[in-house]
Amino acid sequence: MLDCRAIADRSAPGAEPRAGRGHDNQHLLLSAGTSGALFASLIGVMAITSEFRHGTIRSTFLVTPRRSRVIAAKVVASLLMGIVFGLVAISISFGVGYAILTGRGIDFALDTGHVVLLVVGTVSMTALWAAMGVGIGAVVRNQVFAVIGVIVWALLVDDLIRALLPDVGRFTPVGASDSVTAGFADYLLAPALGALLLAAYALVVVAAGATLVARRDVT
Repeated sequence: MLDCRAIADRSAPGAEPRAGRGHDNQHLLLSAGTSGALFASLIGVMAITSEFRHGTIRSTFLVTPRRSRVIAAKVVASLLMGIVFGLVAISISFGVGYAILTGRGIDFALDTGHVVLLVVGTVSMTALWAAMGVGIGAVVRNQVFAVIGVIVWALLVDDLIRALLPDVGRFTPVGASDSVTAGFADYLLAPALGALLLAAYALVVVAAGATLVARRDVT
């Protein structure tokens, strides 16, 4: 996801120019598609909470009594949707960004490795956020609360943690996502560690959701 803290640092009055600023600015421009992960997570949330909201979850569980299979199916569907969503989002942001740079006669500053990490990281990160959305929805069940909670966390709470406590912020879901997508902030984890951490978040949240759904009464 976009690193709002990094953007703020770079636009602060009196900020000192530094080497690589053009590289970082191009990364911010071309990585706008990473914000699609938030929308993917909301779709994941609604994939399960809509059934609770409209009462269709009861008939779903009658057809498939093993509730874990229902959650697993929704997670797989959300992962696939996230992959497609990520591909579309990064293609649009990269295409538009590159066109802007070319139109202004600005040399491309990102190397091949950075571009590959940005593209692959965006796709995988968006898929994992979609899966987390299903897990969060299964835990919360209430669609409105789940949607608001995801938005508030991603756009406010997580950003505040990274801004005020960067040593802690590197381990948050958004911090891990920035690591996976070649973010340039100094406090970020290595991409591989960020990917593992983000996958762990998704696994834990989905497992929690599946456990609670299996135990709760849906009547």
